Amino acid sequence: MQFRKLLTLAAALCICGGGLRAQQILVGADFATRFDNREYANNTFNESQTLFSARLTPRVGVAWQEKNQLVLGVDMLQNFGQHNGAREPFLSDVKPLMYYRFATRNVTAAAGIFDRKELMGEYSQALISDSVAFYHNGLSGFLGRYVSTQREKSYVEMAIDWEGMYSDASREMFRILSAGRYTFDRGFYFGYAFSMFHFAGSKLNENVTDNLLVNPFVGWEFEAFFDFDVKAGMLFAPQRARSLDHEWKKPCGGQIDLKISRWGLKIENNLYLGQNLQPLRNETANPATGLTYGADGLYAGEAFYATTEHVYNRTWVGYDRKFFDDTVHVEAGMVFHYDGTGLGTQQVVKLSVDIQRMFGMRRK
Repeated sequence: MQFRKLLTLAAALCICGGGLRAQQILVGADFATRFDNREYANNTFNESQTLFSARLTPRVGVAWQEKNQLVLGVDMLQNFGQHNGAREPFLSDVKPLMYYRFATRNVTAAAGIFDRKELMGEYSQALISDSVAFYHNGLSGFLGRYVSTQREKSYVEMAIDWEGMYSDASREMFRILSAGRYTFDRGFYFGYAFSMFHFAGSKLNENVTDNLLVNPFVGWEFEAFFDFDVKAGMLFAPQRARSLDHEWKKPCGGQIDLKISRWGLKIENNLYLGQNLQPLRNETANPATGLTYGADGLYAGEAFYATTEHVYNRTWVGYDRKFFDDTVHVEAGMVFHYDGTGLGTQQVVKLSVDIQRMFGMRRK
């Protein structure tokens, strides 16, 4: 029923576009499938599981004057093997996609419900894990970005994602994301990533938690037969749970990232040294249910950053390449995680497709 309503709205959108001048009809679709097998029996700070899902996001819209787009679509997700008792659901989740987008060479702005891939920033997995990025792929709110034409890969952006509405059953939640980068000659750069998550209570559970994470960094991209990217940064995570106490916890640490790639082959290593960035993870967030903050959604970052052993190392080895004018993206690799207590492995295979066409509309 929801899908039928969205098709009706899409048809209405195209009809309304007839009143615009020099307009085009935008038709496109995204497809992504992700296999993620996690074997973390030797680790203390994460758990083993297998995630295997596919999503399809058809969309249609109206574009005019080369800068404006009004888009409507539907995001359909299926978790393979998911059952609902004796009755298997048709789809695991169906969500709307609807947004206005303004884009010039330097400025991009969006409002509504839009895809996370609109973000350009370099957000560490301490801020947003790869699984959260896949399963929470839509942002509800606003995005603004400026990109420099004088300096390649230099930009600043900010977005707000409203994730929950205050009610009897749900919390008021919103997240502010921001990132920036300035690139000098010869590949040297500096930048930052920032996340502020306001995790408020519901009518039945009046607790409020503030969770921030700041990640300034410096780096160097260069080519020496292979393509290298070396980056060093700081992770600072002030946070407090007002239902527990009013004291700010201020864990911090440093991270060094190294990426080597050529012909689609890639080795990436991320070494974090520091304190537990998720100190509230095992604290009770909801006394009525017994849920902890880790299970209740306070932390979007990778759970390994909750290590109390002052070290977390992630090594990714595999293949990552785009084909057919960047419309098809293939990624497959092995990931090794060391959290100070043991070595865990992860096997990941991803395939995504993004196609889009513009059709001109002639006025009679």
